Amino acid sequence: MTTCKKFRQAKGNPLRRGSDAVEGWAALLLGLLALLVAPAAGAAAGWAAHADATGHARAQVEQRHPVRAKLVEDSPDYVPSQSGVQNTVTYPVKVRWTDEGRGTVVATAPVSAGLERGDRTTVWLDRHGRVTTEPWGSEAIWARALTAAFLVTVTTATLALLARFLLRRALDHRRIAAWERDWRRVGPEWSRRHA
Repeated sequence: MTTCKKFRQAKGNPLRRGSDAVEGWAALLLGLLALLVAPAAGAAAGWAAHADATGHARAQVEQRHPVRAKLVEDSPDYVPSQSGVQNTVTYPVKVRWTDEGRGTVVATAPVSAGLERGDRTTVWLDRHGRVTTEPWGSEAIWARALTAAFLVTVTTATLALLARFLLRRALDHRRIAAWERDWRRVGPEWSRRHA
């Protein structure tokens, strides 16, 4: 039997209460919210986060510049994690470079694991010549966009399911109270007939 047929039959059911209709419509609307609106909201949030992260990355590129530096000390060797996930690991290591205005500069900068003293690396500096991180690349931008999309999708779907649960719970309390009122009215007469 199709859902529409069941719904039409339920409309004429004398045992069907108004709360049953509310629950049915709410289940339909909240189900659509969880299945259709949540992914659409997630996609919109993902694209908005991508645009925001792209703008932030552009600003970083404008405010930072790379210099070639020489390691003053060895960078620790990378010890792979138990999970086997490949990561670009950096360690704070002393490096040296020549600056036109300040001459030779020695500072601590994030350097890839496993490099040795005397190796060359790229160090990123802000407008004031302080060591900073590399501007976000496409991986970092997409990671932020996908994270935002995932979180908004899951949050929206979870809120829809939570609303469904809370509504059903409230309606169940209401139905039980109504059944108890009806039973208090009918119970004594029922007991007399069967005594």
